[in-house]
Amino acid sequence: MPNGQVLNAVLAASAVHLVTIPAWGALSDRIGRRPVTAIGAAGMGVWAFAFFPLIDMGTFGAVTLAATVGLVLHGAMYGPQAAFFSELFSTRVRYSGASVGYQLASIVAGGVAPLVATALLASFGTSTPIALYVAAMCAITLVAVAFARETRGSDLRRVAGVREK
Repeated sequence: MPNGQVLNAVLAASAVHLVTIPAWGALSDRIGRRPVTAIGAAGMGVWAFAFFPLIDMGTFGAVTLAATVGLVLHGAMYGPQAAFFSELFSTRVRYSGASVGYQLASIVAGGVAPLVATALLASFGTSTPIALYVAAMCAITLVAVAFARETRGSDLRRVAGVREK
């Protein structure tokens, strides 16, 4: 595809993403951080198997659809993320706890993902192993969400179990 078409497809998907991130965040304020994050992770794990074939079609509509649905599902995880992470920690360790977890995940998972995807494509010559990799990472997210406590409505003033005034 011409670069301009790909850019326009991603731009259209990003415009939708811009709206869906706060929408998912607002929904997480109503029904909880865990269910919204789980919707995003489960959806993304399934969507990975449709995403790559749509990209391979190489048409503007298919690429736009692939990117848009992918970013809508990403928004379900990203929208509640800041609140979810910060609410997991008391005020004494909130900044460090949320930051260390976020930064380590970025390095360990996000940093190597393009290398893993490239190696999988080079080794197998198809995108199916990449979709399996994405699905596996989403499964890890679902396990983490299952073990995390629901934080919606948490008292953000708590200090190691003691409520601040």
